[in-house]
Amino acid sequence: MRFPEFSGGWQSCQIGDYGEVITGNTPPTNDYINYANGTHLWASPVDLGKTKFVIDTQTKLSSIGFNKTRKLPEGSILVTCIGSTIGKMGMAATEMSTNQQINSIVVNAQNDKHFVYYALQSRFPRYLTSVSVQAVPIMSKSSFEKQQNYRTTLEEQKKIGILLNLIDERISTQNRIINELQSLIIGLEQTLLKSQSNWTSCFIGDVLSIGCGRDYKHLSEGDIPVYGTGGYMLSVNDFLYDGESVCIGRKGTIDKPLYLHCKFWTVDTLFYTYDFRQILPRYCYYLFNTINWLKYNEASGVPSLSKDTIERIKISIPSIEEQKRVCDIIDSVDEKLSLEITFRGKLISLKQFLLSSLFV
Repeated sequence: MRFPEFSGGWQSCQIGDYGEVITGNTPPTNDYINYANGTHLWASPVDLGKTKFVIDTQTKLSSIGFNKTRKLPEGSILVTCIGSTIGKMGMAATEMSTNQQINSIVVNAQNDKHFVYYALQSRFPRYLTSVSVQAVPIMSKSSFEKQQNYRTTLEEQKKIGILLNLIDERISTQNRIINELQSLIIGLEQTLLKSQSNWTSCFIGDVLSIGCGRDYKHLSEGDIPVYGTGGYMLSVNDFLYDGESVCIGRKGTIDKPLYLHCKFWTVDTLFYTYDFRQILPRYCYYLFNTINWLKYNEASGVPSLSKDTIERIKISIPSIEEQKRVCDIIDSVDEKLSLEITFRGKLISLKQFLLSSLFV
């Protein structure tokens, strides 16, 4: 399906028809002068796929090193074509260069750079079928250039490029908002939960009880969520606990507390808490986020915690009234964060819908 306003002039083409394809290269790494005090962007696959525009790179080149590379103008489209992250993309925000794992398209005057970026992004999963089957996945420059795609009139390309670019810009804005809110919550937790002289000193085991999850394989499918250290796993027909709880990993991921307020089941690698005394469950969750759980790791391999160890961790807590005040403040920011994450998800879904609708 294509929108009526984007309907005419579509034709099949190859990637090479969009512009010149350039494979990057690496200045000699044994010559320090190529990298010393580098200021010129030089991308490798690790620099792609984070945001649309490449504005920074882990490695930068000196002017001497940069002059030994194949320079790419602003607006060039960068695509990883070698390695496990094949298909990761970016667009040059300034003149730059790349290593040999990346093929770049310098878009010609007959095509719009933003349109070409999204045309490749929408179709790349199909390109993977032509990737050489070997230890290191690879798509050669000649193979890359011959991959089939579509294009339309330059006027329509610009309209489509503007539309999708606006959505990408908004997604980038959402990412910044979410990062700032997450940082704010961390700051609030560290500030508002910092122990005061008039707070009560106690052990975790004094103010709550700890239970351990159990195997769920004997249960049937249902609507009760099962959680592990990685979060939600599946749903079953019975629950282990019903109410507010803060879960903490017993084995594996032990440093990411999980707050639940529902009927749930947990697997045996996850502790859950109950019977809260002198501490609010929500306050407990925020307090647990300030604890360095890895400090209490009891294993040399996979990180592990024991119930006894958790119960003996010393904490300080304020009055219930003060706990409510702290929770209200952090909850308000947390609610805002959830709304922004939801909105970002809707934007991503809208972009995917448009990519599948506008490109065959």
